[in-house]
Amino acid sequence: MSKPIVYLAGAIAGTNYKDATDWRTEAAAVLKDSYGIKTLDPLRAKESLKECNNGVINKDCLTYATNGPFFSCKGILARDFNDVKRADILLVNLLNLEEISVGTSIELGWAYAYQKPVVVLIEDNKINVHERHPMVAASLGPFRYSNIYDAIDAVHTILGVD
Repeated sequence: MSKPIVYLAGAIAGTNYKDATDWRTEAAAVLKDSYGIKTLDPLRAKESLKECNNGVINKDCLTYATNGPFFSCKGILARDFNDVKRADILLVNLLNLEEISVGTSIELGWAYAYQKPVVVLIEDNKINVHERHPMVAASLGPFRYSNIYDAIDAVHTILGVD
């Protein structure tokens, strides 16, 4: 039996590279070391983004599309779609966002269509911008945590991995 796969969804465009990667690195390490669970990171092989725009990833993907096919609009869409499709569950970080993450919202839609469970990192003390759109809000599901370690434990519990 193959090991389960977790897709690490969350804002990238408009965020600081360090903020976009740190939580993913931490989640991947805990999931692998504690449970042997594999993760898929949409920022893998994109280290060059940390050198752009003082570490802030540009919202206009055309500014870095010349970095190669995995930076192009079609390359990003193809890889991320395939990753969500083959993942068993999504761990989605929506903490501290001021505007809706379009890419993450699309990934939530794919997860809903493929009936993938979603565990969401989201504030518990205020309304997150993603909760203001009916379709996005409904796709967030019941597994909501404000602490990454609680969210990771939920992923582990849902997958039922020993």
